[in-house]
Amino acid sequence: MGKNVSLNKITVLALLSFLAITLITFFKSALELEDAEQAYYSQWLRRGYDDQPPLYTWLQYGFNSIFGVGKIAFSMLRGLLFAGTLLMLHRFSKTRIKDADISKLAVLALVLVPVYIDFAFRRLSHTSLLCLCVVTSYYAIQLLVQRKSILNFLFLGFVVGVGMMAKYNYAFFLVTFAVVALWDEELRAIFLNPKILLSVLVSVLLIGRHAYWLLGPDEFQSFLASSIEEKIGAEEAESGFSLLPILIYIKVLFALLFPILLLVGVGYFSKFIGFNKQKLHWFAKMFFAQLLVLGVFFFIFQSQKVETRWLLPLFIPFIVLLIETISFKNSSKLVSVGFWVFIAVLGVQTVRTPIEKLLNIPSSVHFGFDPVANKLNKNYVDYQWVLPNVTYAGNVRLLHPERIILCADDYSLTTLELKHEREISIAINPSEVKQRKPVDSLIGFGKDVENLYFYIN
Repeated sequence: MGKNVSLNKITVLALLSFLAITLITFFKSALELEDAEQAYYSQWLRRGYDDQPPLYTWLQYGFNSIFGVGKIAFSMLRGLLFAGTLLMLHRFSKTRIKDADISKLAVLALVLVPVYIDFAFRRLSHTSLLCLCVVTSYYAIQLLVQRKSILNFLFLGFVVGVGMMAKYNYAFFLVTFAVVALWDEELRAIFLNPKILLSVLVSVLLIGRHAYWLLGPDEFQSFLASSIEEKIGAEEAESGFSLLPILIYIKVLFALLFPILLLVGVGYFSKFIGFNKQKLHWFAKMFFAQLLVLGVFFFIFQSQKVETRWLLPLFIPFIVLLIETISFKNSSKLVSVGFWVFIAVLGVQTVRTPIEKLLNIPSSVHFGFDPVANKLNKNYVDYQWVLPNVTYAGNVRLLHPERIILCADDYSLTTLELKHEREISIAINPSEVKQRKPVDSLIGFGKDVENLYFYIN
């Protein structure tokens, strides 16, 4: 009976998370950056979209087809991924931790990961999908450690293919898996098994067309490389190598794990928890190798910028590793308390947006794009609209889903044959006013009080 009750609690959390993420949408006047990006890119089914793989946008395209181009369609997909990650982490935890209560603590501990309970809950897209893919990948490996069946190898191949189509950061997991396979006997038995060719085949079939788009004659990989350099701040690095990237990496990793480490420390010194003796199994080796792989990457490319959300998907599964190394005096009570804490946090996240608006706390989601869309629709209805970036383009498309909206910073748009005679474009950069004469303007728009200038091309 206790096991079923605990299982129901995790299912309830997943369902409540989905409902809360969906409900938040109704309190927003505008879309977050990630949702606006999806509102824009999901106008088309492309083989690739700028610096991200296409899977999330393909899924969004399907949701839009079913539910229409509205805020509900964007929040539902993110809600399903959030809930799915909770359920999959619980499933993986059960395969490694036999105690029914303790296996649930891995899921409940996610409430102590700020970037997950905030960013993934409210705004992340590709990263949320990657969280689910990485957790599922560890589950697939665990299944193969236990039983090397054809079905399990096919499942691994499917997950790897989906992972690479979800976000390119998945490659860090693959490199870690390959490194540990050279070190660990259990993973080497998987890696050298002839059936692994089935995994490779399935993955190649899933990735093939997108890989050709990325690496083919259009050379989109050069744009991807430029985007990566800009995101990690490689261009800002001084000549030569320094240890600063490693220090930044350690700082961000500490920020990611600080609440969990703090609670574990308090529990240990209050003698509420203890630590089990563990052998260096494949899962622990994956943790140390993942730390190393990321550290080497940031050092070689002299990264000046590391975000906690980049590390989040790659380290979420290791919450299970932490929980299985701890012994608890009263795990059933912890599950009960953790369950209600998780629900309380969901409640806070749900009411956070309307409270911010009530208290006049600045937030971009409180500034709707109706003034921009209304001016375009009133004065330039017969023109092709070109917005300055995906935030503008996605939010305007939300208000006019019947139109094709273009975006000035969409470099992969060149693959589309879009024909139009007249074009009205909007620029934010005031310097362009000196070079060209705008036909219209919108001064002091939005949270950042931006000056928008309209040009006919």
